[in-house]
Amino acid sequence: VVLGATLTEGAGNDWIAKAAVDGLDATESTGALLFAAFVLAMTAVRFFGGRAIDAYGRVPVLRASMAAAAAGLGLFVLAGDIWMATAGAVLWGAGAALAFPMGMSAAADDPKYAAARVSVVSTIGYVAFLAGPPLLGYLGDLIGIRLALLAIMVPILGALLLAGAAKPLRAS
Repeated sequence: VVLGATLTEGAGNDWIAKAAVDGLDATESTGALLFAAFVLAMTAVRFFGGRAIDAYGRVPVLRASMAAAAAGLGLFVLAGDIWMATAGAVLWGAGAALAFPMGMSAAADDPKYAAARVSVVSTIGYVAFLAGPPLLGYLGDLIGIRLALLAIMVPILGALLLAGAAKPLRAS
């Protein structure tokens, strides 16, 4: 789950502006604004998203987050104009916002094993966050960066399917 979460966040952080410039013929300043829209959506959802987790639970919000990230990524990549790409970037950012924090929270549920689990989950997350974007850049050199971003759809959908693993542990 965290692998999909960090790949989608890292890819957006590193490649949205470049994909808008190269794939949509946007100006560099417009690409930067698209990145700002992505980050603003992430920030807003992180600021207010705790209420949704409290109201609906971790797993439903995680599923909704990954579905939004997938839909936003798809809309961004397939958009024919900058306005649809912006809508996709906002939806992608909103979907990416809570997945990593919820994955870390799930790893810390069991007090007896929390330290070990958080260290493993955070290592997976940060390796994906650091290694994923350069690999996407390499793929982007071969097929174009906007199309290469579709490669992260697989881990996003995997996180969506595995979201149940983040279910809070029952109190013993």
